[in-house]
Amino acid sequence: MSQIPTLPQTKAPYRFMEPLAAYTTFRIGGAAEVFFKPQDIKDLAYFWQNKPHDVDITILGEGSNVLVRDGGIKGVVVHIGRGCDKVEVDGTKIYAQAGASTGKVARMARNAGLSGVEFICGVPGSMGGALVMNAGCYGHELCDILEAVDVIDNTGEIITVDPKTLGFGYRKSNLPEGWLFVAAHLALKAGDKSQVRQAMREINQKRTSSQPLELPNAGSLFKNPEGQKAWQLIQESGCRGLRKGDAQVSEKHSNFFVNLGNATACDMENLAEEVREKVYQKTGTQLEWEVRLLGDR
Repeated sequence: MSQIPTLPQTKAPYRFMEPLAAYTTFRIGGAAEVFFKPQDIKDLAYFWQNKPHDVDITILGEGSNVLVRDGGIKGVVVHIGRGCDKVEVDGTKIYAQAGASTGKVARMARNAGLSGVEFICGVPGSMGGALVMNAGCYGHELCDILEAVDVIDNTGEIITVDPKTLGFGYRKSNLPEGWLFVAAHLALKAGDKSQVRQAMREINQKRTSSQPLELPNAGSLFKNPEGQKAWQLIQESGCRGLRKGDAQVSEKHSNFFVNLGNATACDMENLAEEVREKVYQKTGTQLEWEVRLLGDR
Protein backbone atom coordinates (compact mmCIF):
# COMPACT_ATOMS: atom_id res chain seq x y z
CA MET A 1 0.00 0.00 0.00
CA SER A 2 1.08 3.57 -0.63
CA GLN A 3 1.20 6.08 2.19
CA ILE A 4 -2.36 7.39 2.64
CA PRO A 5 -2.64 10.64 4.66
CA THR A 6 -5.28 11.01 7.35
CA LEU A 7 -8.75 10.79 5.84
CA PRO A 8 -11.75 12.86 7.02
CA GLN A 9 -14.01 11.36 9.69
CA THR A 10 -17.01 10.45 7.56
CA LYS A 11 -20.24 8.78 8.68
CA ALA A 12 -19.46 5.72 6.54
CA PRO A 13 -16.34 3.69 7.40
CA TYR A 14 -13.37 3.17 5.08
CA ARG A 15 -12.39 -0.28 3.87
CA PHE A 16 -8.93 -1.27 2.73
CA MET A 17 -7.81 -3.46 -0.20
CA GLU A 18 -11.44 -4.01 -1.19
CA PRO A 19 -11.78 -6.31 -4.27
CA LEU A 20 -13.60 -4.40 -7.01
CA ALA A 21 -14.73 -7.17 -9.36
CA ALA A 22 -18.12 -7.33 -7.61
CA TYR A 23 -18.62 -3.60 -8.24
CA THR A 24 -18.23 -3.81 -12.03
CA THR A 25 -20.50 -5.34 -14.64
CA PHE A 26 -17.47 -7.03 -16.25
CA ARG A 27 -16.97 -8.85 -12.91
CA ILE A 28 -13.27 -8.10 -13.37
CA GLY A 29 -10.74 -6.02 -11.48
CA GLY A 30 -8.15 -5.69 -8.73
CA ALA A 31 -8.59 -4.09 -5.32
CA ALA A 32 -9.16 -0.53 -4.15
CA GLU A 33 -6.40 0.62 -1.83
CA VAL A 34 -9.07 2.52 0.14
CA PHE A 35 -12.80 2.07 -0.47
CA PHE A 36 -15.38 4.62 0.67
CA LYS A 37 -19.13 4.29 0.18
CA PRO A 38 -20.75 7.51 1.45
CA GLN A 39 -23.84 7.15 3.57
CA ASP A 40 -25.61 9.99 1.75
CA ILE A 41 -24.90 13.06 -0.40
CA LYS A 42 -23.97 15.16 2.68
CA ASP A 43 -21.44 12.51 3.70
CA LEU A 44 -20.01 12.60 0.18
CA ALA A 45 -19.82 16.41 0.23
CA TYR A 46 -18.05 16.37 3.62
CA PHE A 47 -15.49 13.90 2.30
CA TRP A 48 -15.02 15.99 -0.85
CA GLN A 49 -14.51 19.17 1.15
CA ASN A 50 -11.98 17.59 3.50
CA LYS A 51 -10.21 15.01 1.34
CA PRO A 52 -6.38 15.10 1.24
CA HIS A 53 -5.13 17.04 -1.77
CA ASP A 54 -2.30 14.62 -2.57
CA VAL A 55 -4.37 11.41 -2.82
CA ASP A 56 -5.83 10.07 -6.06
CA ILE A 57 -9.64 9.86 -5.98
CA THR A 58 -11.56 7.53 -8.34
CA ILE A 59 -15.35 7.68 -8.62
CA LEU A 60 -17.23 4.43 -9.21
CA GLY A 61 -20.96 4.00 -9.68
CA GLU A 62 -22.55 0.76 -10.88
CA GLY A 63 -19.39 -0.05 -12.82
CA SER A 64 -21.14 -0.57 -16.14
CA ASN A 65 -18.79 1.46 -18.32
CA VAL A 66 -15.42 0.70 -16.78
CA LEU A 67 -12.63 -1.85 -16.89
CA VAL A 68 -10.73 -2.00 -13.59
CA ARG A 69 -7.24 -3.30 -14.28
CA ASP A 70 -5.86 -6.28 -12.39
CA GLY A 71 -3.35 -4.22 -10.39
CA GLY A 72 -6.21 -2.38 -8.71
CA ILE A 73 -6.63 1.31 -7.97
CA LYS A 74 -4.33 3.36 -5.74
CA GLY A 75 -5.74 6.04 -3.47
CA VAL A 76 -9.42 6.23 -2.60
CA VAL A 77 -12.23 4.70 -4.62
CA VAL A 78 -15.52 6.47 -3.84
CA HIS A 79 -18.43 4.17 -4.60
CA ILE A 80 -21.62 6.19 -5.12
CA GLY A 81 -24.57 3.87 -4.69
CA ARG A 82 -27.15 3.10 -2.03
CA GLY A 83 -27.67 6.12 0.22
CA CYS A 84 -27.01 8.44 -2.71
CA ASP A 85 -29.79 6.99 -4.85
CA LYS A 86 -32.89 9.05 -4.02
CA VAL A 87 -35.41 9.54 -6.85
CA GLU A 88 -38.33 11.96 -6.44
CA VAL A 89 -41.17 12.83 -8.82
CA ASP A 90 -42.73 16.29 -8.74
CA GLY A 91 -45.32 16.82 -11.47
CA THR A 92 -43.49 16.33 -14.75
CA LYS A 93 -40.05 16.72 -13.13
CA ILE A 94 -37.80 14.02 -11.71
CA TYR A 95 -34.93 14.55 -9.28
CA ALA A 96 -32.47 11.63 -9.41
CA GLN A 97 -29.33 11.35 -7.33
CA ALA A 98 -26.10 10.07 -8.85
CA GLY A 99 -26.27 6.65 -7.17
CA ALA A 100 -29.73 5.84 -8.54
CA SER A 101 -29.76 3.20 -11.26
CA THR A 102 -31.01 4.25 -14.67
CA GLY A 103 -33.54 1.43 -14.41
CA LYS A 104 -34.94 2.87 -11.18
CA VAL A 105 -35.39 6.28 -12.81
CA ALA A 106 -37.13 4.75 -15.84
CA ARG A 107 -39.51 2.77 -13.60
CA MET A 108 -40.36 5.82 -11.49
CA ALA A 109 -41.17 7.78 -14.65
CA ARG A 110 -43.29 4.92 -15.99
CA ASN A 111 -45.24 4.61 -12.72
CA ALA A 112 -45.90 8.36 -12.77
CA GLY A 113 -47.01 8.28 -16.41
CA LEU A 114 -44.13 10.51 -17.56
CA SER A 115 -42.64 10.31 -21.04
CA GLY A 116 -39.24 11.30 -22.38
CA VAL A 117 -36.91 9.08 -20.36
CA GLU A 118 -37.97 5.68 -21.73
CA PHE A 119 -34.67 5.27 -23.60
CA ILE A 120 -32.70 5.23 -20.38
CA CYS A 121 -34.01 1.75 -19.51
CA GLY A 122 -31.71 0.60 -22.33
CA VAL A 123 -28.65 2.16 -20.67
CA PRO A 124 -27.18 0.11 -17.81
CA GLY A 125 -25.54 1.91 -14.90
CA SER A 126 -26.17 4.76 -12.49
CA MET A 127 -27.23 8.35 -13.08
CA GLY A 128 -23.81 9.68 -12.11
CA GLY A 129 -22.12 7.66 -14.81
CA ALA A 130 -24.91 8.51 -17.24
CA LEU A 131 -24.20 12.21 -16.65
CA VAL A 132 -20.44 11.83 -17.07
CA MET A 133 -20.89 9.99 -20.38
CA ASN A 134 -24.06 11.79 -21.53
CA ALA A 135 -25.53 8.32 -21.90
CA GLY A 136 -27.91 7.56 -24.70
CA CYS A 137 -29.30 5.04 -27.13
CA TYR A 138 -31.80 4.71 -29.97
CA GLY A 139 -31.43 8.35 -30.99
CA HIS A 140 -31.78 9.95 -27.54
CA GLU A 141 -29.26 11.39 -25.07
CA LEU A 142 -29.54 12.31 -21.40
CA CYS A 143 -28.75 15.96 -22.09
CA ASP A 144 -31.98 16.17 -24.14
CA ILE A 145 -34.06 16.00 -20.96
CA LEU A 146 -31.76 17.71 -18.44
CA GLU A 147 -33.19 20.84 -16.84
CA ALA A 148 -30.40 21.26 -14.27
CA VAL A 149 -27.70 19.27 -12.51
CA ASP A 150 -26.47 19.32 -8.93
CA VAL A 151 -22.72 19.12 -8.47
CA ILE A 152 -20.21 19.26 -5.67
CA ASP A 153 -17.66 21.90 -6.65
CA ASN A 154 -13.98 21.85 -5.79
CA THR A 155 -14.67 23.52 -2.43
CA GLY A 156 -17.13 20.82 -1.38
CA GLU A 157 -20.25 22.96 -1.83
CA ILE A 158 -23.37 21.45 -3.43
CA ILE A 159 -24.57 23.79 -6.19
CA THR A 160 -27.12 23.63 -9.01
CA VAL A 161 -25.91 24.52 -12.51
CA ASP A 162 -27.32 24.91 -16.01
CA PRO A 163 -26.46 21.86 -18.18
CA LYS A 164 -25.68 24.19 -21.10
CA THR A 165 -22.51 25.25 -19.27
CA LEU A 166 -21.16 21.70 -19.03
CA GLY A 167 -20.34 20.90 -22.66
CA PHE A 168 -22.47 17.81 -23.12
CA GLY A 169 -21.75 16.03 -26.40
CA TYR A 170 -21.62 12.54 -27.83
CA ARG A 171 -20.69 10.30 -24.88
CA LYS A 172 -19.03 13.13 -23.00
CA SER A 173 -19.48 16.04 -20.63
CA ASN A 174 -17.08 18.79 -19.64
CA LEU A 175 -17.37 19.08 -15.88
CA PRO A 176 -14.71 21.39 -14.40
CA GLU A 177 -11.79 19.62 -12.75
CA GLY A 178 -12.46 18.85 -9.11
CA TRP A 179 -16.25 18.90 -9.54
CA LEU A 180 -18.55 15.93 -9.11
CA PHE A 181 -22.06 15.16 -10.42
CA VAL A 182 -24.46 14.37 -7.57
CA ALA A 183 -27.96 14.66 -9.09
CA ALA A 184 -29.95 15.26 -12.26
CA HIS A 185 -33.13 17.32 -12.62
CA LEU A 186 -35.10 15.89 -15.54
CA ALA A 187 -37.85 17.75 -17.42
CA LEU A 188 -40.34 15.24 -18.85
CA LYS A 189 -43.84 15.29 -20.36
CA ALA A 190 -47.10 13.83 -19.16
CA GLY A 191 -47.77 10.66 -21.12
CA ASP A 192 -49.99 7.62 -21.23
CA LYS A 193 -48.73 5.08 -18.70
CA SER A 194 -49.51 2.10 -20.93
CA GLN A 195 -47.71 3.68 -23.88
CA VAL A 196 -44.66 4.46 -21.75
CA ARG A 197 -44.67 0.87 -20.48
CA GLN A 198 -44.93 -0.47 -24.03
CA ALA A 199 -42.09 1.73 -25.25
CA MET A 200 -39.85 0.49 -22.42
CA ARG A 201 -40.86 -3.10 -23.09
CA GLU A 202 -39.88 -2.73 -26.76
CA ILE A 203 -36.50 -1.23 -25.83
CA ASN A 204 -35.80 -4.06 -23.39
CA GLN A 205 -36.85 -6.67 -25.96
CA LYS A 206 -34.56 -5.06 -28.52
CA ARG A 207 -31.66 -5.15 -26.04
CA THR A 208 -32.31 -8.78 -25.09
CA SER A 209 -32.41 -9.89 -28.72
CA SER A 210 -29.33 -7.96 -29.85
CA GLN A 211 -27.02 -7.77 -26.82
CA PRO A 212 -25.29 -10.51 -24.77
CA LEU A 213 -27.00 -9.62 -21.50
CA GLU A 214 -26.56 -13.17 -20.23
CA LEU A 215 -22.80 -12.64 -19.82
CA PRO A 216 -20.81 -10.04 -17.84
CA ASN A 217 -20.02 -7.05 -20.08
CA ALA A 218 -19.60 -3.28 -19.85
CA GLY A 219 -21.91 -2.22 -22.65
CA SER A 220 -20.51 -0.85 -25.91
CA LEU A 221 -16.73 -1.02 -25.66
CA PHE A 222 -15.94 1.51 -28.40
CA LYS A 223 -17.58 4.77 -29.44
CA ASN A 224 -19.22 4.92 -32.84
CA PRO A 225 -17.00 6.91 -35.21
CA GLU A 226 -18.88 9.72 -36.93
CA GLY A 227 -21.13 8.26 -39.61
CA GLN A 228 -20.09 4.69 -38.80
CA LYS A 229 -21.04 1.84 -36.48
CA ALA A 230 -18.29 0.35 -34.32
CA TRP A 231 -19.90 -3.11 -34.30
CA GLN A 232 -20.00 -3.15 -38.10
CA LEU A 233 -16.34 -2.15 -38.42
CA ILE A 234 -15.37 -4.85 -35.93
CA GLN A 235 -17.41 -7.50 -37.72
CA GLU A 236 -16.12 -6.51 -41.17
CA SER A 237 -12.57 -6.81 -39.80
CA GLY A 238 -13.12 -10.46 -38.91
CA CYS A 239 -13.15 -9.95 -35.15
CA ARG A 240 -16.56 -11.36 -34.25
CA GLY A 241 -16.01 -14.15 -31.71
CA LEU A 242 -12.30 -13.33 -31.31
CA ARG A 243 -11.04 -14.49 -27.92
CA LYS A 244 -8.17 -14.09 -25.45
CA GLY A 245 -8.48 -16.37 -22.46
CA ASP A 246 -12.06 -15.92 -21.24
CA ALA A 247 -12.39 -12.47 -22.82
CA GLN A 248 -14.35 -12.59 -26.06
CA VAL A 249 -15.84 -10.34 -28.73
CA SER A 250 -19.49 -11.28 -28.46
CA GLU A 251 -20.97 -13.43 -31.22
CA LYS A 252 -24.25 -11.59 -30.63
CA HIS A 253 -23.02 -7.98 -30.82
CA SER A 254 -19.49 -7.25 -32.01
CA ASN A 255 -19.09 -4.07 -29.95
CA PHE A 256 -19.86 -5.95 -26.73
CA PHE A 257 -16.91 -7.76 -25.17
CA VAL A 258 -17.87 -10.44 -22.68
CA ASN A 259 -16.35 -12.28 -19.74
CA LEU A 260 -16.92 -15.99 -20.32
CA GLY A 261 -16.19 -16.70 -16.68
CA ASN A 262 -12.57 -16.16 -15.69
CA ALA A 263 -11.32 -13.32 -17.88
CA THR A 264 -8.73 -10.96 -16.46
CA ALA A 265 -8.64 -7.25 -17.15
CA CYS A 266 -5.39 -7.86 -19.01
CA ASP A 267 -7.15 -10.38 -21.27
CA MET A 268 -9.91 -7.87 -21.99
CA GLU A 269 -7.62 -4.92 -22.63
CA ASN A 270 -5.29 -6.93 -24.87
CA LEU A 271 -8.26 -8.27 -26.83
CA ALA A 272 -9.64 -4.75 -27.28
CA GLU A 273 -6.28 -3.42 -28.50
CA GLU A 274 -5.96 -6.32 -30.95
CA VAL A 275 -9.42 -5.53 -32.30
CA ARG A 276 -8.53 -1.84 -32.62
CA GLU A 277 -5.43 -2.74 -34.61
CA LYS A 278 -7.32 -5.13 -36.90
CA VAL A 279 -10.04 -2.55 -37.55
CA TYR A 280 -7.43 0.11 -38.31
CA GLN A 281 -5.53 -2.18 -40.70
CA LYS A 282 -8.74 -3.20 -42.46
CA THR A 283 -10.65 0.11 -42.58
CA GLY A 284 -8.25 2.92 -41.67
CA THR A 285 -10.55 3.91 -38.79
CA GLN A 286 -9.10 4.24 -35.29
CA LEU A 287 -11.70 3.14 -32.76
CA GLU A 288 -11.88 5.13 -29.53
CA TRP A 289 -12.59 3.50 -26.17
CA GLU A 290 -16.01 4.25 -24.68
CA VAL A 291 -15.33 2.07 -21.63
CA ARG A 292 -12.99 3.82 -19.16
CA LEU A 293 -9.79 2.07 -18.11
CA LEU A 294 -9.10 2.44 -14.38
CA GLY A 295 -6.11 1.49 -12.24
CA ASP A 296 -2.79 -0.25 -12.85
CA ARG A 297 -2.06 -3.27 -15.04
